[in-house]
Amino acid sequence: MLVNGLSVDVEDWFQVGAFEKTIARDDWDGLEHRVEANTDRVLALFGAAGVQATFFTLGWVAKRYPALIRRIAEAGHEVASHGWAHQRVFTMEPKQFRKDLADARAALEDASGTEVTGYRAPSFSIDLRTPWAHAELAEAGYRYSSSIAPIRHDHYGWPEAPRRAFRPVGDAELIELPITIARFAGREITAGAGSSGCCPIA
Repeated sequence: MLVNGLSVDVEDWFQVGAFEKTIARDDWDGLEHRVEANTDRVLALFGAAGVQATFFTLGWVAKRYPALIRRIAEAGHEVASHGWAHQRVFTMEPKQFRKDLADARAALEDASGTEVTGYRAPSFSIDLRTPWAHAELAEAGYRYSSSIAPIRHDHYGWPEAPRRAFRPVGDAELIELPITIARFAGREITAGAGSSGCCPIA
């Protein structure tokens, strides 16, 4: 039996990697927020289709819209972590990453009332520059990650990584689920992510 996974990255339009050098984080709260209304539209769409998904959500969003996170969980979807504020993992040191994971998880679990065991790195930013990242996820108790794009891209990519699920830390239960890759017009492209590395609610 073929089983497909469905996921959504819950972040606002100004938080995608393409804007990280043009929109300051300190300005985020003063911008128009679209994440709640658009996530509710996605929830209605999924409800009409009778499907469940994983909502990889920023802690920043959970802190500001806790009722939204509760609605996601109450609709039967999984709430998972997308980090605190969409900072790429390869821009952090291990200690910073550890805090980012803890802060995001606390906000998501408080808002959803559910245990958070899944993680997706912003812009699929676990790669050869972050050999310590999976060990940190395992130590934090995450059961799975979907943080690698086994492709070469100007925003992300680890083309040498496995294309199928694998255990990145030998003595841990953590499973990495790489993003799906497809071949089109002689090129390999991500089949389940936007060009900036995520599929944001914006």
